[in-house]
Amino acid sequence: MLTAKPWRTAGLILLGLAAACTRSSVPLDVPKLEDVETVYISRNQDSKVVWRYELRDRARIAAILDHLDNHNPDEYRIETNLYAKWVNPRLPEYEYDFMFLSPVHVLLGVTIGPDWLGGEDDLERFPDQGRLNLYRRRPLSAAERATLVSLLEIRSGDENMLARNRD
Repeated sequence: MLTAKPWRTAGLILLGLAAACTRSSVPLDVPKLEDVETVYISRNQDSKVVWRYELRDRARIAAILDHLDNHNPDEYRIETNLYAKWVNPRLPEYEYDFMFLSPVHVLLGVTIGPDWLGGEDDLERFPDQGRLNLYRRRPLSAAERATLVSLLEIRSGDENMLARNRD
């Protein structure tokens, strides 16, 4: 009779659990520039919003959309019910979030973590997850993150909406 070593058995169990925690998904549905009216961009630190601004500059919006469209690999994963309810019921820490809005609804919401990019659009719905802010994620290289963050950072002339609310 064959017996498995305890560490091999534990490894197989962990591999099975990891596979049950996520499933593959389609790339994000990056909207077309003509469908986007505005973008709301926020930077977060220690679970608090540092700044938030509304972007209406068509050239800057186009640059962000172009970046997302050109870096939209088929590597997205979705957390399953098992993962969302038992392993990690909280959202992971993230530094940036931004939403592309049409005149009537949110077209795409994106979050950037330390080494991942996540998004939520109309291609995937999570009606029974018990956590409304579930989204697809993929790995994000340091170089791609730096490029994307440079497009998102608040600039001279952008109005920090939080400062307006404090006055």
